[in-house]
Amino acid sequence: MVESDHALRRLPFNRERRVLVIGAMRRLADDLRATGWDVDLRRAPTLAEGVHAHAQEFRPDRVVVAHPTSRSGLALVRRLSDELPVPVEMRDPVGFITRPGELAGILGRRQPRMDTFYREMRRRLDLLMAPDGTPEGGAWSLDRENRQRPPRTRDLGVPPPWLPRPDDPLDAALRQEFADLPETGAGGERVMAASRAEAEAALDRFIEHRLTSFGPHQDAMMEDDWAMSHAFLSGPLNLGILSPERVARRVADALDGGAPLASVEGFVRQVIGWREYVWGWYWMRTWRGVNGLGADGPVPAALRGAPTRMRCVDATMQGIHARGYSHHIQRLMVLGTLMLLRGTQPWRALQWFQASHVDASAWVMAPNVIGMALYADGGRMMTKPYAASGAYIRRMSNYCASCLYDPGTATGPTACPFTTLYWDFLDRHRGDLGQNPRMSLSMRNLDRRDDLPTIRVQARDCTALLDGGGA
Repeated sequence: MVESDHALRRLPFNRERRVLVIGAMRRLADDLRATGWDVDLRRAPTLAEGVHAHAQEFRPDRVVVAHPTSRSGLALVRRLSDELPVPVEMRDPVGFITRPGELAGILGRRQPRMDTFYREMRRRLDLLMAPDGTPEGGAWSLDRENRQRPPRTRDLGVPPPWLPRPDDPLDAALRQEFADLPETGAGGERVMAASRAEAEAALDRFIEHRLTSFGPHQDAMMEDDWAMSHAFLSGPLNLGILSPERVARRVADALDGGAPLASVEGFVRQVIGWREYVWGWYWMRTWRGVNGLGADGPVPAALRGAPTRMRCVDATMQGIHARGYSHHIQRLMVLGTLMLLRGTQPWRALQWFQASHVDASAWVMAPNVIGMALYADGGRMMTKPYAASGAYIRRMSNYCASCLYDPGTATGPTACPFTTLYWDFLDRHRGDLGQNPRMSLSMRNLDRRDDLPTIRVQARDCTALLDGGGA
């Protein structure tokens, strides 16, 4: 096992990302040693140099490696296959149900769509399926039941998630060890499991105390409830500590204990549907240089530490600053939408997400940021951009109640930047989006506006504020 200096310094990672990843490596090494394995855990300038040093010292007759989860990792394995004096055997990837390249085979000649893929995965795994081959409950998706607005309370009022002990000695030591590296975030709050035992405890806690309330409000955002009913299992899943199929089956089995089908189905869809679909999409194309909308702007200043008056952005960034975490709707509909509407260059956006979030593996962030959030692949992955005005944030959160901006206003001193930039985005990209049938209603609404000249001017001022700080 190699701790690579290059990997540690590649980006100004959130401190808790290094604490999670390196902590998981060291805990795994200790667990393996306790069960009789010989473990060579070493620090090296690069991963390649660490492997070469190990091979020179221990003289193995072969090197066996799981299929990497990134293109750069795969290129490294192929390079090592040429450089090492012994064979390199590559096995299936750890932490996934499908193999790289399998998505195209599952979908055949059909247009790639997550729903088609998800149905096939349900059938393949026989998960939430009735004996006659129909979906449990009669519907493949219970999404409509799982898009409720947040309640009129300060929080959801559900039991808190499993969290590691705040005085964990290894976490404290790692924060001190990496204190001199370029980083973002204040650190100090690890929220995801870093060992198999911790991950099992987090899964148990979610199923027993939080799964029931997960479904209805999985797409909602609340100012005083950063955890909502989310499971916080993406980190250990991405690190290969948990098996996604086993997690999905355990959650599906909770139906027998009275868990509501909508919550169970919503969670299973995320694990065997969306997660595996994104994994497949990562290997279907290269992502660097993809920029179908020609975006060339920077990451907004508020996401780089500048103060902001946008309450939704401020609340989301507080969580990232402290924990390296924001949940999927905050990522897509607050952070991603802001970058989409502003016109942030896709690779810059990707690097920001990778640096700021503790669970931001390359395979998940490239399709999610470039293909989904920024619609930069020209609509190959998604049928329409996830562009939204402040009205969406008002509907699905309670942020707007304490914000000085009015999500229903596109011009004037209290106009919501999301709303101003939404209409300007549609106006700027008429040529790219005007023929998209799923955008027809939005385009008709755009054509009805008689304040577009004013919106264009305000959008330029808003963009300058976003780039310089103060929006």
